[in-house]
Amino acid sequence: MITKFGRISGPRSPSIHLGASMSQMISTCLVASDLRGDTAAQTQEILDVIDAHLRAQGSGREKLMMVQVWLADMNDFAAFRRVWNDWVLPDHPPALSVVQAAAARPTMRVEIRAYAAP
Repeated sequence: MITKFGRISGPRSPSIHLGASMSQMISTCLVASDLRGDTAAQTQEILDVIDAHLRAQGSGREKLMMVQVWLADMNDFAAFRRVWNDWVLPDHPPALSVVQAAAARPTMRVEIRAYAAP
């Protein structure tokens, strides 16, 4: 059975769920809700929500398998990396992919998708 969570729909966004879980995997994909912040602030907000999603599904950072990151500007990689390195568990880092990509809105500095075991 697949459980979906964090439904978003409305005139300014596509109709989506922020994440899904099943017996073998949890996946969540987010941008910051507060787009006034810089890359570091948006990254921290997203990682905090990922923590909450994982906990709600009975998982945690130690069970992360893969994280994909889209930065609006690769010049922001150092800011992302500082927040990431403080957040990730040193003994349980997941695979990580970071690329540059244009965002749906110019104020979206970062988008993160995480996959974890339940």
